[in-house]
Amino acid sequence: MPWRYQRLWLIFEFVAALVVLKNTLSFTRAFGKNLQGPKMDVHFAASSLTAVLHSLNEVLDNIEVYHEFWFEEAVNLAAALEIPVKVPRLYLRKHRPEAGTEIQPEGYFKEHLAPVVSQVIKELNNLFSENHLNALRYLVLVPAVMGQLKFNMSEENNVEMYRNDLPNADTLSAELHCWRVKWKHRGKVTLPSTVHETLQLAKVKFFPNVLAFLRVLSNLPVLGLEDVDGNVSRKRFQMYLQNTPDKHRSISKHTL
Repeated sequence: MPWRYQRLWLIFEFVAALVVLKNTLSFTRAFGKNLQGPKMDVHFAASSLTAVLHSLNEVLDNIEVYHEFWFEEAVNLAAALEIPVKVPRLYLRKHRPEAGTEIQPEGYFKEHLAPVVSQVIKELNNLFSENHLNALRYLVLVPAVMGQLKFNMSEENNVEMYRNDLPNADTLSAELHCWRVKWKHRGKVTLPSTVHETLQLAKVKFFPNVLAFLRVLSNLPVLGLEDVDGNVSRKRFQMYLQNTPDKHRSISKHTL
């Protein structure tokens, strides 16, 4: 018997799972790509998660409609691979249908579709709390990001979560104004485009609150390692893990 005809009920379940995940994660693809891109894209991603979650919840609310299209896609893919559409045998053993009735594949997969979408929504909420997103929005302090936003920002609105970490929170508004003016009227100087580049600037020490924010950003695990070989950032992160008990760690730090 050719290998493709062995345990076919499991193979179709795998095909259906791939189709469901492919379509569900299509709503998060741009978000994930932006998180791994330039700092402007990461800043944009922090502002776009609400829309991503809204789209996934819309799928959940209309799961019957999406199931119809996704199941048809899975069936067509299975037909192209010469895989019969069957309910998993293990499921049939645990849920024996009444005499004269038969569990249909479409009904089975419809029942198991909503939990997949719900789990993706749950994971996004767990990994990206509002505090984490607010921190990512402070990437606007990177000069190149400020330039792309035409130096029009209102980041001080989210300062409360870091107030105790700032050297002088009372002067933050004035300091941010000076920081914007400094880069807006920079002349022909190229704007630093990463947190690492900005921290290397000698004059950043004259902006203590900005410096504090940049140091926080440099430790966010969602950001790519910016130094040449990654050793500095990697050691900094390892030191954080060694010195911080599990219960005090950010959830997303476990997923780096």
